[in-house]
Amino acid sequence: MDFNFSPLEKMVQKTARDFCEKEITKIDAYMAEHNDYPPDLLQRFAKSRLLGMDVPKEFGGIGSTNFNLILFAEEIGKTGSTSMLPFFMNNSVAETICYWGTDEMKQKFVPPLCDGSSWASMAFTEPGTGSDPKALTMVAEPDGDDFILNGTKRFISMANKPGCGVFFAKDLSLTGSKKDTTAFIVDKSSPGISFSGHYELMGLDGADTCDVFFKDVRVPKANILGEQGKGFKILLRWIAGERIQQCAAMVGGAQGALEEAARYSKERVVGGFPLGFMQGFTWMLAEMKTKVDACRLMVYRTILLQDQKQPFEVPSAELKVFVVPMAQEVCRMAVQIHGSYGYSKEYKVEKLFRNAMHGGIVASSLEINKTIAGMAYLAGR
Repeated sequence: MDFNFSPLEKMVQKTARDFCEKEITKIDAYMAEHNDYPPDLLQRFAKSRLLGMDVPKEFGGIGSTNFNLILFAEEIGKTGSTSMLPFFMNNSVAETICYWGTDEMKQKFVPPLCDGSSWASMAFTEPGTGSDPKALTMVAEPDGDDFILNGTKRFISMANKPGCGVFFAKDLSLTGSKKDTTAFIVDKSSPGISFSGHYELMGLDGADTCDVFFKDVRVPKANILGEQGKGFKILLRWIAGERIQQCAAMVGGAQGALEEAARYSKERVVGGFPLGFMQGFTWMLAEMKTKVDACRLMVYRTILLQDQKQPFEVPSAELKVFVVPMAQEVCRMAVQIHGSYGYSKEYKVEKLFRNAMHGGIVASSLEINKTIAGMAYLAGR
């Protein structure tokens, strides 16, 4: 595989860096004050042509590649900004609707996701389950040309923002079937939907994550995404793509932590010498860089499979198994190099370390991905 960037890819990377340099400080300042995203955040992304990146132009997208998308994911990951989450969600939900939806769905729901007027959500997780469709308690009951949805979804990003979301429910018209999970595109302003307050998280400061409560919410049957009763397939493909984006951002975060550690190790003088030129710290920096480089190459390999329309669900699980602990360790080592300063919120590595901890539990847990990768390997043997 050739990982030399094309002129277009170099331009995308420069656009991403320029956006982060010009916008992220202002975005993060707003989030620190309001504990929420700026109302015009998605419009800022759209103005820089960072939404709908892998969506065809006829549906309002850029018509680019997933590889270009993760180039931006890595750049925004370096900053430690939680604004990466809406970027991921809008791009991935738009791509998912384009992949599974009818032309009518694409025309109705995708352009607003690309121009930033609609905040996307993806909602499978519930109080009692995060990965098992058999344990879903949200139900969808047919009623004429509609379904009536009742239940609770938990830890749903951007749920209380205006726009659409893909919600998964147990389809009561298919009760008893082995495949009775149906995916619905839902307008989040629909009557009967309410929300909890934001969850306070260890990292991802200001993330808009809450519970969603459905009380007799009416959704047209025309809003069923993909085949009725086969919603879990949609979730598995979406979350495989989300894992790659997440890992790209974690590589960016680890790269940012490495750069911060290298800078500090040159500035910090101990016994008349810069800290970084003491053998123990030099070795730490070498190990950190090697881990970051290896993780980045694995991300590139996996995203190319998606762009080449090859199966990427299992490789994305393998990617997560490798990248998450590596990136977390790099961020931990960066904190260690900073000493007591690394434990202070005045230094960026503290934030990067906290953010890195989300990788083991968000976008499917590390243990589930080990199961996916291990069972797939055994089956292939």
